[in-house]
Amino acid sequence: MIYILLLFILSAYARDCSPEIRATRREWGALSISERIDYIDAVHCMQNTPPVLSSEDYPGVRHRMDDFTVVHMKYAPHVHANGALLAWHREYISLWEQALRQECSYKGYLPYWDWPLYASSLTSSPLFDGSPTSLSGDGDPNNNDCVTTGPFANMQVNFGQGRLPALELPEDLFDYKPHCLNRHINSSITAKFANAGVINHLLNSPDIIAFQERMDISMDPTLAARGYGPHTAGHKAMTGTMEDFFSSPQDPAFMLHHGMVDRMWTIWQARDEKNHRFAINGTMTLHNYPLTPELTLETEFTFGILGQSKKMRELMDPEQGDYCYEYA
Repeated sequence: MIYILLLFILSAYARDCSPEIRATRREWGALSISERIDYIDAVHCMQNTPPVLSSEDYPGVRHRMDDFTVVHMKYAPHVHANGALLAWHREYISLWEQALRQECSYKGYLPYWDWPLYASSLTSSPLFDGSPTSLSGDGDPNNNDCVTTGPFANMQVNFGQGRLPALELPEDLFDYKPHCLNRHINSSITAKFANAGVINHLLNSPDIIAFQERMDISMDPTLAARGYGPHTAGHKAMTGTMEDFFSSPQDPAFMLHHGMVDRMWTIWQARDEKNHRFAINGTMTLHNYPLTPELTLETEFTFGILGQSKKMRELMDPEQGDYCYEYA
């Protein structure tokens, strides 16, 4: 009787994310023109919605998108080049998707930037060609690399560039430092470090340690001579706002870039449920300095005013718990 009841509970739980209700995240170029415009409009909505955070506490905050930037800035030293990168950002981009849908009437789901599709020519891609249905194009080299084409032309970002931390956040990190969204797109970086061969090598990683190091070589500073993993390559290829360690979410490309990071992890996890689904490695400090305890599935991640704290085990499966999505 207990066994039958358990099977019923498990089957009911599984139905919570059946294919009929599962959200599908798609590549930007696979969206219709109207779907791209809907996403762009939702981002503009976030930029025109008052923030939850106070400008007294965070002087640079001006709108709802800035709330997301501040949370990323606050936790940046604890969720990069370490064991928290994948899980923390999975929840972070899901909270962004949720905010777009609940606060800005967006009907779709978070698109992603498929790195190898456009690795050799980012500025001719539907993402960055500067057309009205792109995420805007390259910066103008004659105008401080300010973005001047597309839906985010002449966009103002409110936080300056942060310095890489030692033990504490820079004192002026949250100051109001308005300037343009800037980019200096360099496709040679993605062509070398985010091409199809790199992605195939990443997805064939035998364990989580290899996957982390291939995704983000900075996970292990001793491997720096190899160049970049595709996570870092996406940031570096955009340069400017997107390259900043702390405030990169100010660039509208950020969420789609991390959508692809999550897609890679999702695919890799599903290839070996037994050994990959709950595989973790590392700590919550940048390069594990200072030395801190290893992550466990009970480690709790926080997301400030964006959402509730969650344990690592709650962030490991995109089709369980609060998640119900897949990637096309």
